[in-house]
Amino acid sequence: MDAKDFRLLVALDEDARQSLQALGRRVGLTAPAVRERLHRLEERGILQGYWVSIDPAIFGRANLLLYFGGEWSREDAAKTLDAPEVAWVAWKVDGGITVQLWPGDVERAVGALSRFLGREPSWRGVSRSEWTGTLSGLDWRVLDALIDAPRGSVDRLAAAVRLSPKTVRKHLEGLTREKAIYIVPRLGFLGDAGDLVYNLLVSGTVGLPEVIRAIGDAVLVHETAEPPRKYLFCRAKSLGDMRERMTALDRLPGVSSVEVTLNREMLLGTPYVHRLVRERIAAVNRPPTPSTVVSDPRQGSD
Repeated sequence: MDAKDFRLLVALDEDARQSLQALGRRVGLTAPAVRERLHRLEERGILQGYWVSIDPAIFGRANLLLYFGGEWSREDAAKTLDAPEVAWVAWKVDGGITVQLWPGDVERAVGALSRFLGREPSWRGVSRSEWTGTLSGLDWRVLDALIDAPRGSVDRLAAAVRLSPKTVRKHLEGLTREKAIYIVPRLGFLGDAGDLVYNLLVSGTVGLPEVIRAIGDAVLVHETAEPPRKYLFCRAKSLGDMRERMTALDRLPGVSSVEVTLNREMLLGTPYVHRLVRERIAAVNRPPTPSTVVSDPRQGSD
């Protein structure tokens, strides 16, 4: 894992549907070199696949993150996907789990998941939404196909939804441009004898520029507003370098806590997401309810 590997992962996090040529231009490599690096990252477990990160505001729902500390097995993490309104679960190296829910009612969702798991969350946060707009029926159809093939070709997606490639490309570009969705990599943990890739949870009101200046190579992955937290993907030269950067960050004004958080595996609630999307497709395709004809009492019979 070197600086170019990290920049490649950052570029994928911005848009994982970029071509190998486009990724190569971002990091100064040829397309074959990019392919080789991606293959090596997959073999080493840091690049575990791709997924469609959806802003739940498109469903009129909140974006809620909950963390449950303790020792959870992978089986425990997988079972959490059966709880109501769970979009994904991250099984952590430290044994804990982070759960993203898309609730209509935040407090009710927190209570339901706490009862399901048998304990209260260690922390919780609600994210701001950057999305405003309305999705069309074709948007929903394209999104439904994209969930199962985040890096699928336009031709493959077009065949799945029975639309022209030109139409599919237009709707894909609209969904990403309007920030309704992001196509991103699923990242795991990599720690070599040299460089270290890790995730960092920074709590407090400190601004992102100040954080980046303190820790160097980093990209914002997720952010919550209530309470303010930033979840970052970072790179350090060594374990000692990481600790030094964390110490510097912890001393910044506006930082209340700094915590390394490492994903062992990310588990997706794909059936739940499909259900929400297909409910929207069905609503769009549902025939209108015939209007009731009311006779005018002022009109008499002939």
